[in-house]
Amino acid sequence: MTPTRLQAMVKGGQEIRERSLRGLDLRGLDLSGGLFAHSDFTGVELEGANLEGSVFDECRFEGAALGSANLADCVFNACEAADAGLDDAVLRDVTFHRCDLSGASMQRVDAGVASFDHCALDGASLRGAVSESLIFYGCTLERTDFTGTALPKATFYQADLRTAVFAGCDFDKAIFTECDLSGQVLRGLRFESCQFTDADLRHCDFEGASLARCNFKGALMEGANLRRVQAQQCLFPFVQFAGAACTAGVFTQSIWIDAKLEKADFSSADLEQCIFHRARCGEARFTQARLTYADFSYADLHDADFHGATLMRTKVHRALLEGTRIPDRGGLLANEPELFAAEEFSARRRFEPLTTTKRGSS
Repeated sequence: MTPTRLQAMVKGGQEIRERSLRGLDLRGLDLSGGLFAHSDFTGVELEGANLEGSVFDECRFEGAALGSANLADCVFNACEAADAGLDDAVLRDVTFHRCDLSGASMQRVDAGVASFDHCALDGASLRGAVSESLIFYGCTLERTDFTGTALPKATFYQADLRTAVFAGCDFDKAIFTECDLSGQVLRGLRFESCQFTDADLRHCDFEGASLARCNFKGALMEGANLRRVQAQQCLFPFVQFAGAACTAGVFTQSIWIDAKLEKADFSSADLEQCIFHRARCGEARFTQARLTYADFSYADLHDADFHGATLMRTKVHRALLEGTRIPDRGGLLANEPELFAAEEFSARRRFEPLTTTKRGSS
């Protein structure tokens, strides 16, 4: 089949099915709106081609050259595209479903809102990609390279990201729900208003990172490094944080309700207005920490160390303080009379017998 014949068939609305296009030079060709099924593009030259709005079903693109091609609004279903070259291509609003893109080069692509559904991207490169939102659902991303890429509103769902490369990346409102980032080195990166719900962040290195307004609800963070982070107004409820290092971090107005913080190190951290209700802080270090208006109501603080901490209206209402080292308790609010009264009133109401009022007959 010649390039001219192929173009005529596409423009005539014919489906290109079970055709071998190996060896064809299709550079710069207009194949937009094409329907391709079970066709072989292995090693085909498609640089600068216009494929906008085309659909590819179970096609082969191994080693194909698609640099600077227009793939906007394309759909690739169950395609084999290992080691394909897509550098500088337009991938705006493209969908890849169950495709093999391992080793593919997608550097500097214009991706818009691109979606990767259950794709293999192992060893692929998206260095310098530009996007509005990249979505990775159920993908394998071993050694996938995102170096220098801004990833606003990116979504990673149930992805293993332990070996992905994020050097120099910038994340804004990104989602890492139920992802495995354990052991990752993410030092100095910016994560603005990101979601790490139920993620595995054990021994993850966030030192010096910007984590303002991030949500870590239910995350596993044992042994994580959060030294010198900027983590204002973050959510850490139910987080597993034992042994984590948070020295000199800024966590003002963050929420730590029901967090497990045993032996965590908050030395010299700024914890002003933080809420630690029911948190388990046994043997945690708060030395030299700023705890102005912090609230440890109902927390377990046994054997915690508060030497040199700034305490001003710091609440420890009904907290467990056995063995807690607090040399100067002048700034503590040990028990709030108003809260005690409210709790007692609630308890009485709970056990008061119900009364019924009978209406008399008129």
